[in-house]
Amino acid sequence: MPALRDDVIALRPPAASDVDAITDACQDPAIARFTRVPSPYGRADAEAYVAASAGGWADGTTASFVVVDPDDDSLLGSVGLMRLDGSRTVAEIGYWVVESARRRGVATRAVRLVSTWGAADLGIRRIELMTRVDNATSQRVARSAGFTLEGVLRSYLTHGCGVVDVVMFSLLPEDLRS
Repeated sequence: MPALRDDVIALRPPAASDVDAITDACQDPAIARFTRVPSPYGRADAEAYVAASAGGWADGTTASFVVVDPDDDSLLGSVGLMRLDGSRTVAEIGYWVVESARRRGVATRAVRLVSTWGAADLGIRRIELMTRVDNATSQRVARSAGFTLEGVLRSYLTHGCGVVDVVMFSLLPEDLRS
């Protein structure tokens, strides 16, 4: 497991001890609205997420982290690389932040840490970050983390009861050097 941290956040794989905090965080309507987290979200969903995260680490298909305060290990959010495969050509990054930790740079820091690790240590050549077109906050996170806006993908993502447009951003390893 990589040791990803800075002076504000630390990242670690989700654990059973996180289930209650994850369940509570995912009651936030903004997380349900802007992410692929199921809604309604219950304890069984959090338990399944923790188990799937362990399985993803074991088989190399995902690299999921909880974002925590390095001083007290309290949950600040979640971030991870998805769609990993043996070629390590393209991966997708996703994240959410608990309401009380928003507007403090937590998402940007987490996305930077995971993206840098993914490109440098895993050899991923392209990391994609997709946001709903009405999620201006996540679009600012993408730009702040060094991602490049590519455009709008119309009717691209199944979300809730329908299909939504998304704004596509990407990050290449050379973007991290500039």
